[in-house]
Amino acid sequence: MTEESIPDSRISHRRLRISGFVLMLPVLLFYLAASWNQARERVYSQLSTYTRITERQLQQQLREAGLQLAVLSQSAYTNHEPWDDWLSQHRPARSQYSHTALIGGDGQWLASTLWPAQQLPAEPALKQTDVQTMTATGTLYLAAPLIAKGGYYLPFCQRLIRPADTFLCLLTSTSSEHLQWNLSLADDNPVIFRLIRPDGTLLLANLLGLSHQHLLGQPLSSGLQRSLAVGTLSKGASQHFFNIRGLNNSRLLGIARRDENSGLIYVLSLPLSYMLYSWLQDIRWGLLIWLVYAAGLWYLTRPGRRQKGSEPESNKTARREVISALMKHLQGAMYRISLPDHRLLRLTTGSDDIFPPAFIRSAEGHSLINLIHPDDQENYARQMEEKARSYDSWELVYRVMSNSQEYNWLLDRGRVVAREENSTIIEGILVDITDHVVAQQHVEYLATRDPLTELANRYYFNDELINAIGRLRPDNGTLALLFIDLDRFKTINDSLGHHIGDRLLKLVSERLRHLVSADDMLARLGGDEFIVMLLNPESREVVETLAKTILEHISQPFQLDYYRLTTTCSIGITLSPDDSEESYILLRNADTAMYNAKNKGGNCYQFYNEEMNRQVNTRLTLESELRRAIQNNEFQLFYQAQVASADNTLAGAEALIRWQHPTAGLVSPADFIPVAEETGLIRDIGDWALYEACKQFRQLNQEYGQELTISVNVSVRQLDDAFVRRTAEILQSTGLPPHCLELEITESLLMDNVQENIRLLDEISQLGIRFAMDDFGTGYSSLSYLKQFPISKLKIDQSFIRNITTDSEDEAIVHAIIAMAKSLQLELVAEGVETSEQLQRLQALNCDCYQGYFFSKPVPLNIFRDIVANATHNRLSQPPS
Repeated sequence: MTEESIPDSRISHRRLRISGFVLMLPVLLFYLAASWNQARERVYSQLSTYTRITERQLQQQLREAGLQLAVLSQSAYTNHEPWDDWLSQHRPARSQYSHTALIGGDGQWLASTLWPAQQLPAEPALKQTDVQTMTATGTLYLAAPLIAKGGYYLPFCQRLIRPADTFLCLLTSTSSEHLQWNLSLADDNPVIFRLIRPDGTLLLANLLGLSHQHLLGQPLSSGLQRSLAVGTLSKGASQHFFNIRGLNNSRLLGIARRDENSGLIYVLSLPLSYMLYSWLQDIRWGLLIWLVYAAGLWYLTRPGRRQKGSEPESNKTARREVISALMKHLQGAMYRISLPDHRLLRLTTGSDDIFPPAFIRSAEGHSLINLIHPDDQENYARQMEEKARSYDSWELVYRVMSNSQEYNWLLDRGRVVAREENSTIIEGILVDITDHVVAQQHVEYLATRDPLTELANRYYFNDELINAIGRLRPDNGTLALLFIDLDRFKTINDSLGHHIGDRLLKLVSERLRHLVSADDMLARLGGDEFIVMLLNPESREVVETLAKTILEHISQPFQLDYYRLTTTCSIGITLSPDDSEESYILLRNADTAMYNAKNKGGNCYQFYNEEMNRQVNTRLTLESELRRAIQNNEFQLFYQAQVASADNTLAGAEALIRWQHPTAGLVSPADFIPVAEETGLIRDIGDWALYEACKQFRQLNQEYGQELTISVNVSVRQLDDAFVRRTAEILQSTGLPPHCLELEITESLLMDNVQENIRLLDEISQLGIRFAMDDFGTGYSSLSYLKQFPISKLKIDQSFIRNITTDSEDEAIVHAIIAMAKSLQLELVAEGVETSEQLQRLQALNCDCYQGYFFSKPVPLNIFRDIVANATHNRLSQPPS
């Protein structure tokens, strides 16, 4: 190069350098914009998955609240006691509801479990707009959060038919774990959640600072409502938003969706800074490559570079070192390969973190396809052949063996750079995207897995069940569902705490996991319920064998610290297509069969059959008709006389409830009392029976100058503090002397929660009321418990009286019971006396009283009145016919 040519050379190099940068700048800008959009769409995709989770949780929350309110509303309709007492007795079954409240048509507190009646706040509980809306709709409604005792509560409200112009509300703390679903991404970035009513009122908000808590129950600003499309979003529709200012004044992006059933709007969002950080993570390798290009361009166009001849080897080496140094900071590598043999021609040293060292040392000349995961090789080869037909760039995602002998996820971006006679040359960049794939998989995992046991959850199981049914071939293919429910798990949970209960559930899930094959499916439906789906079992016997194995393994003791716990399970089994080909019917059938197994005492399995379905429908019908019977006053009392054994004088009677069904006639209590106890209706029915019996016997005793005792059966389900108060109120309102009332309790039921039952019976006994132990001898018959309970009378079960004249063992048992009662100074009544021989034997054994068909069957009040009249005016030497 001559001295005169230097200025022109420098100008040429400068122009070339500027041209190179000008050409690559649009590419860089396009890449940055595309990466920005990709990062934003990835965030939206993650939030969309959480939107589905939130939708299911919200709908389940609303269904449960609606069910609880429906049950409570039925009971409220027939209530005749102070509302404070009623609320304390009718706490919701679900622990997620912190309190209950009764609110008037003016929005004022009428009663609540938050405060005693005399301490109710003067401030309204509900806004007038909420009251007007609930009055107009009459359906389940989420009122604006209210402040009580320093906290915020979300009211789930329902308008009551009786009393009129009142609202029953379930109150859940806004900080409760049942409302704060703690949604977070794989890298522990919390998802911001907001629940908004269609009128713009903020109902729920997580991650809301103390200084912004006052926003709960208030309408959002008009600008924020417009950004979230609160007023325009149709049911079931979603809308993305970007770069709006949230309640905490931070910039957000996210998704707003309106629930298709309730119309509520839930908003899931993330700080814009999270997406910015994710975007920077995405583009760092691209920026480094652009820097490599810039450095190379500068190097190739620098002044003084040789213009003639080949480039010195030292310069080539230096350039490679620059590229390698830059690529070391990138989780990826640059490559050049030839097709169709996939032979590597060049691989940068940035590949150290991706490929095994042995491969890197001899990479050139070898095929990359050998390191690709076997499941991805066919797809990789096919797509490479398709893409290689043009000069367009492409993206592929596949797994390769890493230097840690594990498979990493790679993003392959490449394009054809040259075509030769028998080969095609491709250059590209490999980027390690394992972290992003794992994050996405974690989001999907949370949507399909139970967080406690890591088994499949209810939603994933339902989807798989539907898919499995769809894959069943006509006349060739079956599946079986085994619905598993732990027996008496609630006792463990309540007595030892939820942390022990959760650990027990994890141990149970581990045992079940080892019993269910990888080809079948195990899921936790919630609580202590699990379900197994067997795909194409060879026979019914195979299903039965698995059920027996599960029963055997679950019944083995569990060791939790110093607790040695034993539990059993009940299993309901249904088969498809035999029982049904609809997923929801199969689940219902398995649930029905499980409850049938539980009713048989648990620790067994039952296959579903149509008779079970008829029984369930009958029970549901019975429950519905029972509620109607309470409202329509369809019950009546029959009385069976209790007579002194020595002289046949009338001592009193036992009140026996009957249901005068409008179409079925008289229904025996044996048919409806178990359902009433299970549903809680026994409280209303029992209170009515106690009141009527006391009122009618007060009138009889006053009319005929007697002091006859009336015995009323009490279910242990009725025993609580409120029952003590109600009993005292009934005695006061009817005027019956306490010593004329006797409450009958079954001994076997008293054995559950003994100390609490003793306390309650003692409080009732202090009122002057006496207790009789019914069906004595058929239950525990523990003398120690008999001594602790305030019992004044024993009723010998009729099963011992029936054969007292023909079975010496029965006679011996009755003799022993009578001797024991006499020694403990307890009165005696023998039940089921039907013959004179039985009465004579009881008289010989010195039994105090008897009742049974020999003297009188249970009769309505008008006939029993005649018996009382006879007993008053005549000495009863012969039983009436």
